[in-house]
Amino acid sequence: MGKVKRQRQKAHNAAVKVKQATSKEEIDIAEVKDTKHLPPGLSHAEVRASLFDGIDMSKYHITTKLPDFDARSTLSSKSLKGLNLKKKEKQKLRHDLWIQKLSALDAAKKKAKEKARKAQTPVVGDIGALADALPTLDLLLKKSTGPKTQGNDPKKKKGTQSEYTRKKQMLADISIFQQVLKDPSYRKNPTVAISEHLYERQRREEMDT
Repeated sequence: MGKVKRQRQKAHNAAVKVKQATSKEEIDIAEVKDTKHLPPGLSHAEVRASLFDGIDMSKYHITTKLPDFDARSTLSSKSLKGLNLKKKEKQKLRHDLWIQKLSALDAAKKKAKEKARKAQTPVVGDIGALADALPTLDLLLKKSTGPKTQGNDPKKKKGTQSEYTRKKQMLADISIFQQVLKDPSYRKNPTVAISEHLYERQRREEMDT
């Protein structure tokens, strides 16, 4: 008994070979058959006429400029593919890029170590800037050996006034206050009049002492 073979189904249909029509009747028949696949209301002439309408195919609007790899901020192995460079030039660029990466990593490690060292160092340990800001020993010696001013002398403490002296001072203040109220300049400008009287009183006290 012979082997029964199963007929295979093809996933794609075979390409249809278009034959060139030799006569007008064959062209009309071919167009009628093809209109079955077109949307209703359209013909082959309309489709062929409006297929590329609205598309500007002029050479001025076609982009032929390739991306500029030199304008990029970084270089990588992929960016070197579009450059027309020699093998040695590409190797040099890759070497320079590798050196830049290594230097950036080294700088980041040094910065982290310096930051950790400063964090562990106490404030008293780094006194270079503080020493520059402080005055020198010669300047301090000159100030200490210079003439003493009267303002540096300690002021003598005033003793407590007796009750009689305080009453006398109070009566004098009352009389001065009454004189100020009677003064016509006080009525015009009280602030100026009071300041003048106080100044006069202070001047008299300084003269008495």
